[in-house]
Amino acid sequence: MLGKLMKYEWRGLRLPLLIMLGILGGTTLLACIIIFTINPKMDDVTAGLTVMSLLLCFLLYYFGIIGCSVGTMLIIAIRFYKTTYTDQGYLTHTLPVESGTLLAAKTITSVLCYLAMLAGILATVLILLGAIYTHVGSYDRIFLERQVAELLSDLSESFREEYGISFGAFVTFYIIFMVVACISAIMTVLGCVSLGQLFTKHRIIGAIIAYFCVMSIQQFVSYLAMLPTYSKMLRAEALSETIPLFEVISPTMIISLLWAVAVSVIMHIINLHMMTKRLNLE
Repeated sequence: MLGKLMKYEWRGLRLPLLIMLGILGGTTLLACIIIFTINPKMDDVTAGLTVMSLLLCFLLYYFGIIGCSVGTMLIIAIRFYKTTYTDQGYLTHTLPVESGTLLAAKTITSVLCYLAMLAGILATVLILLGAIYTHVGSYDRIFLERQVAELLSDLSESFREEYGISFGAFVTFYIIFMVVACISAIMTVLGCVSLGQLFTKHRIIGAIIAYFCVMSIQQFVSYLAMLPTYSKMLRAEALSETIPLFEVISPTMIISLLWAVAVSVIMHIINLHMMTKRLNLE
């Protein structure tokens, strides 16, 4: 039954997601076009135009990423609200399944939808890097390949010495950290939508207020999580010691990771409580 519910949720999310991905693809295409109009061999005549073109390219792509990621988050929140706490919720809650299964289907599909958007962003980053490599390499490919080879060599040789961890291990840890953070972000949005139902007359405003309150608490916890890093940095500076960077930041990252997991669990409990004990459909 969970699979059927997830398929139903996906049907409601796939078209808006495709629209967001289409917008992201469009901004990436425009950015690539701008890249191919830039002359890599800057001189006094073209330097100003090249800098302006690069600035336009990165601003266009940046706003495309922000707009699509925020848009996807809003799409997920709106669908959860409509299919859980409005008239559409009557059909949802009359299904012969437990509330926990309904919530699991909505949560898993929402997380997968947002991860799909992030995968799309990663793909467009690779496309942009490929466009830059192709365009610059068309002028001096040997020089570019030499620079890339030296960069990769430096990463493999000096990364462990400087950061105290291998490059592969750092990338793996960071990917896990980002996936957990994304799951926590989705769970926070869904939980705040549920908390907004405590405001019987202004539920959307209540959800927005709940979101800002939760984010304020998370900002405070993030500040507390930075204290071990600050402490190690001050101690190292006082003793004139050199500490690998990952050793300095790892306590903060681990605390943030555990906090993200805790937030996800808390928000899941809030969602389940509101759907079972405090359900009041509009």
